[in-house]
Amino acid sequence: MKALICPLCSLALVQNHQGVTCANLHQFDRSKEGYFNLLPVHYKNSREPGDAKQQLVARRKFLAADYFLPLSDDLKKIVSKKITSLLDIGCGEGHFTRLFHEHCSDAEIYGVDIAKAGVRLAAKGCSDKEHYIVASSHLLPIADESMDVITRIYAPSKDEELARTLKPDGSLIIVTPGKMHLIGLREKIYKIINPHPKPIAPSGFTEVEQRSVTFDLNVPSGELTEALLKMTPFSWKLSSELMTSLVQRGVNDLAEFQISVYRRD
Repeated sequence: MKALICPLCSLALVQNHQGVTCANLHQFDRSKEGYFNLLPVHYKNSREPGDAKQQLVARRKFLAADYFLPLSDDLKKIVSKKITSLLDIGCGEGHFTRLFHEHCSDAEIYGVDIAKAGVRLAAKGCSDKEHYIVASSHLLPIADESMDVITRIYAPSKDEELARTLKPDGSLIIVTPGKMHLIGLREKIYKIINPHPKPIAPSGFTEVEQRSVTFDLNVPSGELTEALLKMTPFSWKLSSELMTSLVQRGVNDLAEFQISVYRRD
């Protein structure tokens, strides 16, 4: 865990029998699940910031069924197995973070999310090379220029923090929804369909590659369709009647993701 720094003073964090500490004696205990809470109280905008536990549990159930396997396969083509460090911003319940660990088994993998419920799920049963941290993406407890790869899948971040923590020759990989992503569901839920914005390069970065991953998404009626709906912002817009109707019918739709790869300027 040599890449971790103190969120209060930015000094390096060193392991001890309880967790980690810095030279200024700021102590952060390891939770029973194995994660570290490095989120200062003044960076919380609510009692439990981030995605709700129900949404995270639904995401775990749906992603475990491998409906997004084409996206996973493309990410593995982009991320080299030879890297030594990777930071997954907005790791949630850890599905993709665990994927990167399995793909890059010798690398130190860091998963960061502001939602404690997600990090708690992600950390259960993790290996010695997987490190899960409750923290803000706007104040990453990660050392300067320490990451070979930073991934950001459907998550916010701060451009300056991306540039600070990525190595000069490192890669930033951002995944966003494509124009046609779940278009069938969106047409059923919204009166006006707003297109997903085109990815733009974060400040201080230049795009070196962009690819689209598109595939059919056919989910049977029942609990997996319910999980798909609950893991997305759709659940905030659905009436109970429409939710019931969609769960009973299942989903026959299209998934589309944009994968953008950037280098530091």
